[in-house]
Amino acid sequence: MAFEITPMGDDEIDVYNKICWDAFTSVPDSLALLLYPGGYTEAVRKYMRNNTIDSLSDKSTSYIFVRDINTKQVLAVACWSFQTTDLTIQEVLDKEEKVRKERAEQEPIPGVDSAVMNDFRETATRLQRENLGGKAHALLKVLATHPDAQRRGAGAAALTWGLKKADELGVPAYLEASRVGRPLYAKHGFKEICELPLNARKHGYSRDGMNWCMLRDAKVLAQ
Repeated sequence: MAFEITPMGDDEIDVYNKICWDAFTSVPDSLALLLYPGGYTEAVRKYMRNNTIDSLSDKSTSYIFVRDINTKQVLAVACWSFQTTDLTIQEVLDKEEKVRKERAEQEPIPGVDSAVMNDFRETATRLQRENLGGKAHALLKVLATHPDAQRRGAGAAALTWGLKKADELGVPAYLEASRVGRPLYAKHGFKEICELPLNARKHGYSRDGMNWCMLRDAKVLAQ
C-alpha cells in the first residue's frame, strides 16, 4: 500500500482525535479507558479538541496524517514535537510548573478521571526529565493507527517521518510506548529505558496500566 503524509488541517482536528480514541481503546489493557472512563462523550470530544487547538500555537509541534495515496482515507495520525536547543534543568522545571498551573485552572471535565490523569502526567513528566535532562530531542507525543488499518505500514510511515527529521537535527528521539506499540518502536531502533506505570487501583479501578519509556539515540547524517 502506498501512502502520502500531509499536515493536519484546521478542520480535521476531530478526525485526528477520533482515530486516536479508536486506536487507543481497541485493546483490553488500554490506558485511555482508565483516563476517560466515561467514554467518548461530547464533553470528552470538546476537551480533546480544545487541547489540540491549544497545542497548535506551539511551532515546535507537528500533527501529521498518513493517508492511502489513492483513496485519501486517513489511516494513521501522529503528533511530533522537536526541541532543537538544550535547556537547563531549571528551565525544564519552570516549563513543567507553567503547564501544571494551567491545568490546575481547568474546570473538571465529565468523563475524565482527573486524579488518574494527573498522577499519570506527573509520573510521565518526571521520567522524561530524568531520562532526557534538558537536551534537545524529538518527542513522539502520539502515534495512532485506525484499527482497520493496522499492520499495513501506516504507523511505520508516521514514525519514520519524525525519525528522519530527528536525524536531520542530530537529536535523539523519545516516546512512551504501549504494549501494542513496543515491537514497532524496537524495530526502528528504540530501546526501553524504564517502565511508566499508572497506578489506577488506588483510585478504585480493578487494574493498573503500564507504558514504557523508550529512547532512540541520535544519528548524525553524513554530509
